[in-house]
Amino acid sequence: MITTKPTVLVVDDEKINCILARAYLERLGWDVEECDSADGALRLLSKGLPQAMLLDIRMPGMSGDELARHIRSTYPDNPITLVAYTAHCQTDELIEIRKAGFNEVLVKPVSFLQMTDALPLP
Repeated sequence: MITTKPTVLVVDDEKINCILARAYLERLGWDVEECDSADGALRLLSKGLPQAMLLDIRMPGMSGDELARHIRSTYPDNPITLVAYTAHCQTDELIEIRKAGFNEVLVKPVSFLQMTDALPLP
């Protein structure tokens, strides 16, 4: 029997954040794809949906919360797990981020344990 690991798409314009996220997620058993913008993520999503996405909130162009809203409206019946990660941790900011349709919100710097809680292997 051929098995495939679940895929998570990491969307972040900072390469160092992608490197750390990839290390954590691969350790958890995920296949990881990366892109550096919401536009890049939209192109990848047109080819197929991952099981989960880790989205930076503050990116040039379309922000992570705008991307999350777009994904939720475009794929309303898909149970894709959306996890935000951000350095912005004021209570009002976190509330607004959650309203965009995220399942979880992680505040940078993210630990392995936090990543494990937010994106356990399905």
